[in-house]
Amino acid sequence: MIALWILLLAFQFRTTSCQTAIGWLNVDCGSDVPRIGPNLLLWGTDEDFTKFGIDKRVPERQPLEEMSTVRFFPNQADQNCYTLPVFAQTLRYLIRAGFYYGNYDGLSNFPTFDLYIDNKKLSTVNTSSIGRPIYFEALHTTHGSGSINVCMRQIRKNEFPFISSLEIVPLWVNLYPQMESNFTFSLINRINYGGNEVRYSGILSEEKYNRIWTQGDVPPNCIVVPTLPDSTAFPIPENEPPNSVMSESIASSNTSTPIILSVDLPTNQVTPQTAYFVFYFTEQVKRPSSNDTRIMDIYVDGRKRYTVAAEVNKCKVVTLYPVSVVGPKVNITLVPANSSTLAPMISAMEVFSRIDLDPAHGNNTTGGTQNRLISSYFILILAVIALINTQ
Repeated sequence: MIALWILLLAFQFRTTSCQTAIGWLNVDCGSDVPRIGPNLLLWGTDEDFTKFGIDKRVPERQPLEEMSTVRFFPNQADQNCYTLPVFAQTLRYLIRAGFYYGNYDGLSNFPTFDLYIDNKKLSTVNTSSIGRPIYFEALHTTHGSGSINVCMRQIRKNEFPFISSLEIVPLWVNLYPQMESNFTFSLINRINYGGNEVRYSGILSEEKYNRIWTQGDVPPNCIVVPTLPDSTAFPIPENEPPNSVMSESIASSNTSTPIILSVDLPTNQVTPQTAYFVFYFTEQVKRPSSNDTRIMDIYVDGRKRYTVAAEVNKCKVVTLYPVSVVGPKVNITLVPANSSTLAPMISAMEVFSRIDLDPAHGNNTTGGTQNRLISSYFILILAVIALINTQ
């Protein structure tokens, strides 16, 4: 069995593409050594995906190993790009870019630069005074190109773009069903109200798509309450929220008091913006009385958008799209309906902004590479089977 494990690791360390062949791709930018992370994900080097930039290590090793190195781009050309192989078919991907400056250059010069996906601007990365990693995530649909280009562009003199990590996950199931494939959706926030941060933690993880559910602040008039996730097998709740996210919620401490949440919109995008809201609701294990009801009106910037009734042992998902919003701040208000006897409550919320990206980009130059990746993966399986038979 030790020999089997060594063979598996050796094949994985030989190339990052083994994991790409089965879908997920995790790139530790600036690192020269592939590794297996604590959640058993393979983190590969970036040498196969870009020929530009310079590798650098931050002075202090970080809790997230992928934040301990960077690749920075001291030239002002447009070739500050990664070309990432994907399946040559129409498919939606979760793309996440991570940045941690960490004073890697010893200059304490926090750079600001633009981030692009397939030649369209996703956001401006502003690392000033950020003492922790920052992430930019998008849901982006490919249309048979066989690759995704992620680029950093310098916009200020002597402020050089850099990147710490890249993660790509194909979404084989129909998550976020109202999102059109001809648009890209940039994540504004994904918040777990009442609980801790939730990430992919391994093969048995409740979070199956490598999303990060950040821990949300509890408003002053709210309390954290335990709730019962949806335990029914079918139908699966829309977007498949993890049970660990749905097992705690926040509720207003007063039956008649609304919950007020705020969303900060990206200031570098044009307004008004088209937003995609997703709200997740569960209920406590037992209500005070069998006759009690928890019914909420959802308001966005003072306009009533939806009425939802929470149910015991059931996850209720409400998607609002398209919603035109004007920044810099959007107010979400959960108001108890007239017929409700219980205070408003919420488990989680996701907010995206829509970006119009041209799907007709590039050409299928990596199709051969992708085919070689898949072939290599099956060769690995055959080698493992053969080794097991010799034991």
